[in-house]
Amino acid sequence: MKKWVALFLCAVMALSLASAAAETQVLSMGTGGTAGTYYAFGSEIAQLWNKNIEGIEVVPQVTGASKVNIVSVCDGEFQLGFSQNDTIFYAYQGDKDQFEGEVFDNFYAIGALYPEAVQLVVAADSDITGIQDLKGRKISIGAQGSGTSINAIQILELAGLTLDDVEESWYSFAESATAFQNKQIDAAFITAGIPNPAIIEISTKLPVRLIPLTDDEMATLSEKYPFYVPVTVSQDTYTGLTEDTVISSITAVIIVAKDLDEDLVYNLTKTLFEKKGDLTHAKAQDLVPSFAVEGIPCPIHPGAARYYAEVNVTIPEGSQLPK
Repeated sequence: MKKWVALFLCAVMALSLASAAAETQVLSMGTGGTAGTYYAFGSEIAQLWNKNIEGIEVVPQVTGASKVNIVSVCDGEFQLGFSQNDTIFYAYQGDKDQFEGEVFDNFYAIGALYPEAVQLVVAADSDITGIQDLKGRKISIGAQGSGTSINAIQILELAGLTLDDVEESWYSFAESATAFQNKQIDAAFITAGIPNPAIIEISTKLPVRLIPLTDDEMATLSEKYPFYVPVTVSQDTYTGLTEDTVISSITAVIIVAKDLDEDLVYNLTKTLFEKKGDLTHAKAQDLVPSFAVEGIPCPIHPGAARYYAEVNVTIPEGSQLPK
């Protein structure tokens, strides 16, 4: 009899475990390359959500970042993703250059996380002092499908340059770091939070500089692309910098599939901001609800909007709830 009771209890336990597993909702979240902020910060955020929200498992995925993540969320491959606010703008517009004229709008935003600086890295002893000096040089413009590559093309425009004027490589941040240290490239574009791990890695072996934008260049860039804002990188950020450097910046945003459950997105948003003290990544310090709704060029998900309303944060025009 005891044997049959034991077998019965084991069967019940197995069924219970199977039922619990079946009830767990797996959410794939596109991040970026392993040397970038998206992957490191995204992995921590995923762990935070998994620890505090029952019934879900958020799985961070290594990707080419912004554009790839948008397409993957719209196609249903991912449910969440990181993206730059400028790339979101182009996706909703169906920009002919960035998205081949096809509109990708099957996603909303949860919110902006932190500013992302467009960092143009050269060796400290390089003769490259401005964008115009990139003509004929070997440069990394970011991974295929990344927001970094879009930024690189726009920054080159300031000097009247196109990709035809440079020898471009489509490297991830980690690949850019390796190529830079091996002196296979003269410069690298890296759009990411400050400081960036790939640039830190470079600067431990080879002192670096960041190419600044002049006041006129920043004004021209912002006039044509209003999602850009200036940001100052302190001279103590990377080995080799000898002065504070003014460069352009956009924002990092978490996007979510339109059809993701409203209560779930509310819980994701609430947990992100109210449990941010459990995060160790430096970018957690930038998580502020009032900043999260700024510069969002698409609707904010109703679940996220519910949380912002609870904490008395007004969503600006341009990121209103879907009609």
